Amino acid sequence: MFLKSVDASDASKTAEMLFKLFQEVVLYVGVENIVQIVTDNVANYAAAGRMLEEEFPTLYWSPCAAHCVNLMFQDIGKLPEVSNIVDHAANITKFIYNHCYALHLMRKHTGGREILRPAPTRFATNFIALQSILAQKDALRAMVTCREWSISAYAKDNKAKKFVEAVLDFGFWKKCATIVKVTEPLIRLLRMVDSEDKPAMGFLYAAFHKAREEMIKRFQRRRQVIEPYLAIIDKRWDKQLNKNIHAAGFWFNPSYQFDENEKGRLKNAVSGVLDVVDKYSGNNQALSDSLSEEMVDFKCAKGDFGRKLAINSRNRQMPSNVFDCFIFDCFIILFVWLNALLMCFIF
Repeated sequence: MFLKSVDASDASKTAEMLFKLFQEVVLYVGVENIVQIVTDNVANYAAAGRMLEEEFPTLYWSPCAAHCVNLMFQDIGKLPEVSNIVDHAANITKFIYNHCYALHLMRKHTGGREILRPAPTRFATNFIALQSILAQKDALRAMVTCREWSISAYAKDNKAKKFVEAVLDFGFWKKCATIVKVTEPLIRLLRMVDSEDKPAMGFLYAAFHKAREEMIKRFQRRRQVIEPYLAIIDKRWDKQLNKNIHAAGFWFNPSYQFDENEKGRLKNAVSGVLDVVDKYSGNNQALSDSLSEEMVDFKCAKGDFGRKLAINSRNRQMPSNVFDCFIFDCFIILFVWLNALLMCFIF
């Protein structure tokens, strides 16, 4: 639901100015109806978010998850060995798409498939582009060694000769394959948080840790290769995305709560869940006790949580659809599912 827009073109986007704008929206909607405010990640928005949390203790501020993951890709792209490979791939695709005959031959050898070109302002796109060009490795190598290319006038041009050298560079393809292997799990994570198919709140916590574990597993015999990448994503996660509300979303997600493989992560998330309960209940001991009791009921699948309908729906429906079937006295269960309450997203 679109709520409102504000023309702030004549104002300096200070944290105080942004706080006042957001405060007006919170008061208009009603703080009791707001679970979370999501903004950009830049310093002034982050500061305004912290000010909102101080002003309204039950409200959560979070940076945009898709933006955070994109910034992980930005940081990875700054690694010298990565930037060199991205530039190498960009030179290959640039030559192909700037020369009609080269483009014709490329499409002939790839069966009409295109190669995604790196974009300087969309960091994740560079790594998707590496996936794209790596998938056409054999087709491109066949293209520059075929008779049609070798007898063409294009093949005698100096730029074309450099293009052929770039395509036949074994070192490039080897390094490209390594980078793609490292970043594929992160690309899947980005697609999940940037998708409109389902709210990502209840899935982000597990998805990040699974992506990280897969990266490690792929290079378990070459841990030194993965260390710089892990340092980058861990720093962004710890600083920006490691929020109690994400831990609560994970813990209250039936598809994870009743999964034997998630026991370790569920145990690690408990502290964040309890912080959410404490933050919402405040000094209301009766409410705190009620929340704790319902948490136990949920974890042990008591009452409505143990019904056949609920059990069968754990992995087949979105959490919001499952919980719509039941009646709850407590806000916390509704709180963690984004579709159950009015959300206020401010970008």
